[in-house]
Amino acid sequence: MNPYNPFSLTHFAATIADVCAVERPKQAQPPLDWAVALLKAYCKDGFDRVFLHNADAVGMWLCKAYPQLLEPVRKHTLLTIPFQAVMPSVTPVCFGSMYTGANPEIHGIQKYEKPVIQIDTLFDAFIRAGKRVAIVSTQTASMSNIFLQRPVDIYNCPSEGAIVEKAQELILQDTYDLLCVYTYMYDTMDHRHGPQAPESIAALANQGQIFDSLVSTIERNWTGHNTLIGFAPDHGVHSTPEDSNLLGNHGTDSPLDLNILHYFGVVCGKNIGSKF
Repeated sequence: MNPYNPFSLTHFAATIADVCAVERPKQAQPPLDWAVALLKAYCKDGFDRVFLHNADAVGMWLCKAYPQLLEPVRKHTLLTIPFQAVMPSVTPVCFGSMYTGANPEIHGIQKYEKPVIQIDTLFDAFIRAGKRVAIVSTQTASMSNIFLQRPVDIYNCPSEGAIVEKAQELILQDTYDLLCVYTYMYDTMDHRHGPQAPESIAALANQGQIFDSLVSTIERNWTGHNTLIGFAPDHGVHSTPEDSNLLGNHGTDSPLDLNILHYFGVVCGKNIGSKF
């Protein structure tokens, strides 16, 4: 039995683009047509907003081992896609492929480094469509560095709590058409303490609560828009020996590192009614 998820993360960008009827990134792999059709069916007059929560290092095995912690995500979503991250399964490589739709040798990041990606991205596609794009992250994070040199508003925050606060503020401002929010604390706790340490599990639980909080704010305030929402991690994690410098890590071709789940939902406005 193949232990790996069936859909490459490189299908993410074109899938989002097609759902929102914008041009696909120029070097993106094809969309998952069945996912596009399903999501469009829940909001037949189209989408004009996207909210994506990029929670670092939340692997599929964690979603299965601690389903109660992801309940705040599932209650807002209707579709789960089993993606396979790219190699090496580290943050800048995976986010590079997620948002360009291209393999690492095409987008140019093939190890843990953070150069600016030069090829076309989902952000560029939205900008060409006349849409406003924002990323909320930290100054040192991949999301704040590899997508520079394009008209994306990047908000760098000093902590995960400040990221959430800024995201709430931007949602209330009702300005951005594509809003990506990066959170990192599970990844940090995993490296320090191991994937299933109490500190890590508390951080994992908080990822679900963050998504719930932000989507709830969208539901209350983006009533004039149809919004595609997604909980979209970059890669998974695995335990390392107790004498390792990092008690949890990633970057290998283990299914623990490569298999991830993305959750998608729909918040319909424009007097259409509920998202269901």
